[in-house]
Amino acid sequence: MLTRILSSVILFPIALIIINMGGTALRAVLLLISVIGMGELYKALNGRLSFENLLSALALLAYYLLLDVMSKQILMIVIGLYIVSNLLCLVMLNSKVPPINFMVNIFGFFYVGFLLSGIYLTRAHIHGQYLVWLIFISAWACDTFAYFTGRFFGKHKLAPVLSPKKTVEGAIGGTLGAALVAAVFAYVILNFTAVGYESNFIVICALIGGVGAVFGQIGDLTASAIKRHNGIKDYGKLIPGHGGILDRFDSVICTAPMVYVIVQLLM
Repeated sequence: MLTRILSSVILFPIALIIINMGGTALRAVLLLISVIGMGELYKALNGRLSFENLLSALALLAYYLLLDVMSKQILMIVIGLYIVSNLLCLVMLNSKVPPINFMVNIFGFFYVGFLLSGIYLTRAHIHGQYLVWLIFISAWACDTFAYFTGRFFGKHKLAPVLSPKKTVEGAIGGTLGAALVAAVFAYVILNFTAVGYESNFIVICALIGGVGAVFGQIGDLTASAIKRHNGIKDYGKLIPGHGGILDRFDSVICTAPMVYVIVQLLM
Protein backbone atom coordinates (compact mmCIF):
# COMPACT_ATOMS: atom_id res chain seq x y z
CA MET A 1 0.00 0.00 0.00
CA LEU A 2 2.85 2.40 0.90
CA THR A 3 4.51 1.75 -2.46
CA ARG A 4 1.21 2.41 -4.24
CA ILE A 5 0.75 5.72 -2.41
CA LEU A 6 4.33 6.84 -3.06
CA SER A 7 3.97 6.09 -6.77
CA SER A 8 0.80 8.17 -6.90
CA VAL A 9 2.43 11.06 -5.02
CA ILE A 10 5.33 11.10 -7.48
CA LEU A 11 3.34 10.58 -10.68
CA PHE A 12 0.43 12.94 -9.99
CA PRO A 13 2.39 16.23 -10.18
CA ILE A 14 4.12 14.99 -13.34
CA ALA A 15 0.74 14.19 -14.90
CA LEU A 16 -0.58 17.57 -13.75
CA ILE A 17 2.25 19.40 -15.51
CA ILE A 18 2.04 17.38 -18.74
CA ILE A 19 -1.74 17.63 -19.04
CA ASN A 20 -1.66 21.35 -18.22
CA MET A 21 0.95 21.87 -20.97
CA GLY A 22 -1.11 19.96 -23.52
CA GLY A 23 0.09 20.14 -27.13
CA THR A 24 3.20 18.28 -28.23
CA ALA A 25 4.24 17.28 -24.70
CA LEU A 26 0.91 15.59 -23.98
CA ARG A 27 0.79 13.99 -27.40
CA ALA A 28 4.30 12.53 -26.96
CA VAL A 29 3.53 11.16 -23.49
CA LEU A 30 0.23 9.62 -24.62
CA LEU A 31 1.99 8.03 -27.59
CA LEU A 32 4.60 6.52 -25.26
CA ILE A 33 1.96 5.32 -22.77
CA SER A 34 -0.12 3.82 -25.57
CA VAL A 35 2.80 1.97 -27.14
CA ILE A 36 3.78 0.51 -23.76
CA GLY A 37 0.14 -0.38 -23.05
CA MET A 38 -0.23 -2.10 -26.41
CA GLY A 39 2.95 -4.06 -25.70
CA GLU A 40 1.53 -5.22 -22.36
CA LEU A 41 -1.67 -6.32 -24.06
CA TYR A 42 0.15 -8.20 -26.81
CA LYS A 43 2.30 -10.01 -24.25
CA ALA A 44 -0.80 -10.92 -22.23
CA LEU A 45 -2.69 -12.29 -25.24
CA ASN A 46 0.12 -13.76 -27.35
CA GLY A 47 2.78 -14.44 -24.71
CA ARG A 48 5.34 -12.25 -26.44
CA LEU A 49 5.88 -9.33 -28.79
CA SER A 50 6.38 -10.08 -32.48
CA PHE A 51 6.96 -8.36 -35.82
CA GLU A 52 3.37 -7.46 -36.56
CA ASN A 53 3.15 -5.42 -33.34
CA LEU A 54 5.56 -2.94 -34.91
CA LEU A 55 2.80 -2.09 -37.40
CA SER A 56 0.60 -0.91 -34.54
CA ALA A 57 3.35 1.28 -33.10
CA LEU A 58 4.05 2.87 -36.50
CA ALA A 59 0.34 3.37 -37.22
CA LEU A 60 -0.13 5.01 -33.84
CA LEU A 61 2.84 7.31 -34.48
CA ALA A 62 1.29 8.40 -37.79
CA TYR A 63 -2.08 8.86 -36.11
CA TYR A 64 -0.66 11.17 -33.41
CA LEU A 65 1.48 13.12 -35.86
CA LEU A 66 -1.59 13.86 -37.99
CA LEU A 67 -4.08 14.24 -35.15
CA ASP A 68 -4.24 18.04 -35.19
CA VAL A 69 -4.86 18.23 -38.92
CA MET A 70 -6.67 14.97 -39.49
CA SER A 71 -9.91 15.10 -41.46
CA LYS A 72 -12.29 12.17 -41.68
CA GLN A 73 -10.75 11.30 -45.04
CA ILE A 74 -7.19 11.24 -43.68
CA LEU A 75 -8.32 9.21 -40.68
CA MET A 76 -9.88 6.62 -42.98
CA ILE A 77 -6.69 6.48 -45.05
CA VAL A 78 -4.48 5.93 -41.97
CA ILE A 79 -6.75 3.26 -40.51
CA GLY A 80 -7.33 1.64 -43.90
CA LEU A 81 -3.59 1.41 -44.65
CA TYR A 82 -2.95 0.02 -41.17
CA ILE A 83 -5.54 -2.75 -41.54
CA VAL A 84 -4.45 -3.61 -45.10
CA SER A 85 -0.81 -3.79 -43.96
CA ASN A 86 -1.87 -6.33 -41.34
CA LEU A 87 -3.70 -8.35 -43.97
CA LEU A 88 -0.68 -8.22 -46.26
CA CYS A 89 1.59 -9.48 -43.46
CA LEU A 90 -0.95 -12.20 -42.72
CA VAL A 91 -0.63 -13.43 -46.29
CA MET A 92 3.16 -13.19 -46.36
CA LEU A 93 3.80 -14.65 -42.91
CA ASN A 94 0.95 -17.15 -42.79
CA SER A 95 3.26 -20.11 -42.24
CA LYS A 96 5.11 -18.39 -39.38
CA VAL A 97 2.54 -16.24 -37.56
CA PRO A 98 -0.94 -17.49 -36.55
CA PRO A 99 -3.76 -15.44 -38.14
CA ILE A 100 -5.22 -14.70 -34.69
CA ASN A 101 -2.09 -12.65 -33.90
CA PHE A 102 -3.06 -10.10 -36.52
CA MET A 103 -6.58 -9.86 -35.12
CA VAL A 104 -5.07 -9.25 -31.68
CA ASN A 105 -2.73 -6.69 -33.21
CA ILE A 106 -5.59 -4.67 -34.70
CA PHE A 107 -7.65 -4.97 -31.51
CA GLY A 108 -4.73 -3.63 -29.44
CA PHE A 109 -4.34 -0.58 -31.67
CA PHE A 110 -7.98 0.44 -31.25
CA TYR A 111 -8.46 -0.70 -27.65
CA VAL A 112 -5.38 1.02 -26.24
CA GLY A 113 -3.98 3.54 -28.70
CA PHE A 114 -7.10 4.88 -30.39
CA LEU A 115 -9.29 5.08 -27.28
CA LEU A 116 -6.62 6.75 -25.12
CA SER A 117 -6.30 9.53 -27.69
CA GLY A 118 -9.59 10.80 -26.26
CA ILE A 119 -7.45 12.46 -23.57
CA TYR A 120 -5.56 14.54 -26.13
CA LEU A 121 -8.70 15.34 -28.13
CA THR A 122 -10.54 16.52 -25.02
CA ARG A 123 -7.53 18.61 -23.96
CA ALA A 124 -7.56 20.26 -27.41
CA HIS A 125 -11.08 21.66 -26.74
CA ILE A 126 -11.25 25.42 -26.20
CA HIS A 127 -11.57 24.85 -22.43
CA GLY A 128 -9.81 21.52 -22.51
CA GLN A 129 -7.35 22.45 -19.77
CA TYR A 130 -10.28 22.06 -17.37
CA LEU A 131 -12.56 19.60 -19.16
CA VAL A 132 -9.84 16.97 -19.61
CA TRP A 133 -9.83 16.39 -15.85
CA LEU A 134 -13.39 15.06 -16.09
CA ILE A 135 -11.86 11.94 -17.69
CA PHE A 136 -9.81 11.20 -14.58
CA ILE A 137 -12.53 12.31 -12.19
CA SER A 138 -14.97 9.92 -13.88
CA ALA A 139 -12.55 7.00 -13.67
CA TRP A 140 -10.71 7.46 -10.39
CA ALA A 141 -13.43 9.11 -8.28
CA CYS A 142 -15.63 6.20 -9.29
CA ASP A 143 -12.98 3.74 -8.10
CA THR A 144 -12.77 5.46 -4.71
CA PHE A 145 -16.49 5.76 -4.09
CA ALA A 146 -17.14 2.26 -5.40
CA TYR A 147 -14.56 0.84 -2.99
CA PHE A 148 -16.04 2.45 0.11
CA THR A 149 -19.68 1.99 -0.92
CA GLY A 150 -19.05 -1.64 -1.71
CA ARG A 151 -17.15 -2.20 1.51
CA PHE A 152 -19.89 -0.81 3.75
CA PHE A 153 -23.05 -1.56 1.78
CA GLY A 154 -22.12 -4.16 -0.83
CA LYS A 155 -24.27 -7.32 -0.81
CA HIS A 156 -24.83 -8.25 -4.44
CA LYS A 157 -21.89 -9.32 -6.59
CA LEU A 158 -21.47 -7.38 -9.82
CA ALA A 159 -19.21 -9.77 -11.75
CA PRO A 160 -18.13 -12.54 -9.36
CA VAL A 161 -16.06 -14.42 -11.93
CA LEU A 162 -14.13 -11.41 -13.22
CA SER A 163 -13.82 -9.38 -10.03
CA PRO A 164 -15.16 -11.09 -6.88
CA LYS A 165 -14.93 -7.98 -4.69
CA LYS A 166 -17.01 -5.69 -6.92
CA THR A 167 -20.65 -5.25 -5.99
CA VAL A 168 -23.73 -3.73 -7.57
CA GLU A 169 -23.98 -1.32 -4.65
CA GLY A 170 -20.37 -0.32 -5.17
CA ALA A 171 -20.96 0.29 -8.86
CA ILE A 172 -23.94 2.53 -8.12
CA GLY A 173 -22.06 4.37 -5.39
CA GLY A 174 -19.07 4.87 -7.69
CA THR A 175 -21.27 6.27 -10.45
CA LEU A 176 -23.10 8.69 -8.15
CA GLY A 177 -19.86 9.65 -6.41
CA ALA A 178 -18.14 10.45 -9.70
CA ALA A 179 -21.13 12.56 -10.78
CA LEU A 180 -20.99 14.45 -7.46
CA VAL A 181 -17.26 15.12 -7.68
CA ALA A 182 -17.66 16.25 -11.30
CA ALA A 183 -20.44 18.66 -10.24
CA VAL A 184 -18.25 20.12 -7.48
CA PHE A 185 -15.39 20.42 -9.94
CA ALA A 186 -17.68 22.30 -12.36
CA TYR A 187 -18.80 24.65 -9.57
CA VAL A 188 -15.18 25.48 -8.77
CA ILE A 189 -14.40 26.07 -12.45
CA LEU A 190 -17.38 28.40 -12.86
CA ASN A 191 -16.61 30.45 -9.78
CA PHE A 192 -12.83 30.59 -9.76
CA THR A 193 -11.82 30.74 -13.43
CA ALA A 194 -12.68 32.81 -16.48
CA VAL A 195 -14.64 30.01 -18.15
CA GLY A 196 -17.87 31.52 -19.44
CA TYR A 197 -20.26 28.58 -19.34
CA GLU A 198 -23.82 28.99 -18.12
CA SER A 199 -25.27 27.38 -15.00
CA ASN A 200 -26.13 24.15 -16.85
CA PHE A 201 -22.37 23.54 -17.04
CA ILE A 202 -22.63 21.92 -13.61
CA VAL A 203 -25.39 19.58 -14.78
CA ILE A 204 -23.47 18.66 -17.93
CA CYS A 205 -20.31 17.92 -15.93
CA ALA A 206 -22.29 15.79 -13.48
CA LEU A 207 -23.71 13.89 -16.47
CA ILE A 208 -20.22 13.40 -17.86
CA GLY A 209 -19.01 12.18 -14.47
CA GLY A 210 -21.81 9.63 -14.20
CA VAL A 211 -21.65 8.35 -17.78
CA GLY A 212 -17.86 8.30 -17.69
CA ALA A 213 -17.97 6.29 -14.46
CA VAL A 214 -20.20 3.65 -16.06
CA PHE A 215 -17.85 3.25 -19.00
CA GLY A 216 -14.85 3.34 -16.69
CA GLN A 217 -16.24 0.32 -14.86
CA ILE A 218 -16.76 -1.43 -18.17
CA GLY A 219 -13.11 -0.71 -18.96
CA ASP A 220 -12.02 -2.07 -15.59
CA LEU A 221 -13.98 -5.29 -16.06
CA THR A 222 -12.71 -5.66 -19.63
CA ALA A 223 -9.11 -5.53 -18.45
CA SER A 224 -9.94 -8.00 -15.67
CA ALA A 225 -11.57 -10.37 -18.17
CA ILE A 226 -8.46 -10.40 -20.33
CA LYS A 227 -6.18 -10.97 -17.34
CA ARG A 228 -8.31 -13.73 -15.88
CA HIS A 229 -8.64 -15.52 -19.22
CA ASN A 230 -4.86 -15.49 -19.63
CA GLY A 231 -4.05 -16.32 -16.02
CA ILE A 232 -2.09 -13.18 -15.11
CA LYS A 233 -2.37 -10.93 -12.08
CA ASP A 234 -0.97 -7.71 -13.56
CA TYR A 235 -0.14 -6.53 -17.05
CA GLY A 236 3.32 -5.39 -15.97
CA LYS A 237 5.49 -3.95 -13.22
CA LEU A 238 6.26 -0.53 -14.67
CA ILE A 239 4.44 1.43 -11.94
CA PRO A 240 5.37 0.20 -8.45
CA GLY A 241 2.28 -0.76 -6.46
CA HIS A 242 -0.01 -0.39 -9.48
CA GLY A 243 1.30 -2.85 -12.05
CA GLY A 244 1.54 -1.95 -15.71
CA ILE A 245 0.11 0.86 -17.80
CA LEU A 246 -3.10 -1.09 -18.45
CA ASP A 247 -3.54 -1.80 -14.74
CA ARG A 248 -3.52 1.94 -14.05
CA PHE A 249 -5.37 3.15 -17.15
CA ASP A 250 -7.91 0.34 -17.64
CA SER A 251 -10.80 2.59 -16.59
CA VAL A 252 -9.50 5.68 -18.39
CA ILE A 253 -9.27 3.78 -21.69
CA CYS A 254 -13.06 3.60 -21.92
CA THR A 255 -13.80 6.86 -20.11
CA ALA A 256 -11.66 9.09 -22.33
CA PRO A 257 -13.56 8.65 -25.63
CA MET A 258 -16.96 8.95 -23.93
CA VAL A 259 -16.02 12.21 -22.21
CA TYR A 260 -14.72 13.54 -25.52
CA VAL A 261 -17.94 12.61 -27.33
CA ILE A 262 -20.17 14.24 -24.71
CA VAL A 263 -18.00 17.38 -24.61
CA GLN A 264 -18.26 17.65 -28.40
CA LEU A 265 -22.02 17.15 -28.38
CA LEU A 266 -22.97 19.38 -25.44
CA MET A 267 -20.23 22.01 -25.24
